[in-house]
Amino acid sequence: MTDLTPSAEAKIDLGDGLSLWLSSSQQSAAARYVVNEIFAQRRYEHPGFQIRPTDNVVDIGANMGIFALWAARQANRGKVLAIEPTSAIDVLQLNIERNGLTNVIPVQSAAGRQGDSFEIVTYPGFNIVNHHSDWRPKRWTKFFIWLLYRKYQTAPVLERASVKSLRRMLDENGIERVNYLKCDCEGGEYEILRGLDGETFSRIDKIAMEFHEYMPGQHRSELIDILNRHEFEVDVHKSWFEYTFMKYGMLWATRKQVRLSA
Repeated sequence: MTDLTPSAEAKIDLGDGLSLWLSSSQQSAAARYVVNEIFAQRRYEHPGFQIRPTDNVVDIGANMGIFALWAARQANRGKVLAIEPTSAIDVLQLNIERNGLTNVIPVQSAAGRQGDSFEIVTYPGFNIVNHHSDWRPKRWTKFFIWLLYRKYQTAPVLERASVKSLRRMLDENGIERVNYLKCDCEGGEYEILRGLDGETFSRIDKIAMEFHEYMPGQHRSELIDILNRHEFEVDVHKSWFEYTFMKYGMLWATRKQVRLSA
């Protein structure tokens, strides 16, 4: 792990004895944005999507680990597999250590086709909009990020990401059942679902997925079709502002057998 020396200025109190430690105060703007989404607005709470103490949670696109921290306290007798391909995983690992979390497992990889690799554009000043180097955020997305967070903007950086299949990561970490899968990977959700095998789908109960329509050929209808074919019922939620200007929203998918037994 990178040698990080956090300071009091780079710490955010999350309540319930949790703190978010950052490697520098430069990360505070992005971190506070996500903390507000997850801890204040409860973005990943949804009817039927409560996390139980014994649940296994998989976090694809864990970034600095803010969702993982939120999930870890709820699934305190389960596991949280936090998957992140970029250098943001250093902050995630720091927070696991500083908060004394024994149920969070960090994995530095992208989820996808086993053995692949690709380049990711990362933004040190606002690292929650990292994306595949072949993709480009919408103009409105870039404009609003610039408008709200322009003083944090720095030159983007290219990072090389290795890829593992989700099935391999589950097997390597002893996770037979995924009770809650969260996915937020800035357009990478299409390749993940396209390449996910039926056996892995059958191990997943619920999926909370942020969908993005950044590029030609990216539309939520494809994701819904894949999930339907694997026996998931899907609810779509998109606010007018987020979808109109930022081209993203939420998919809530529940395996039909799970919904019937609830």
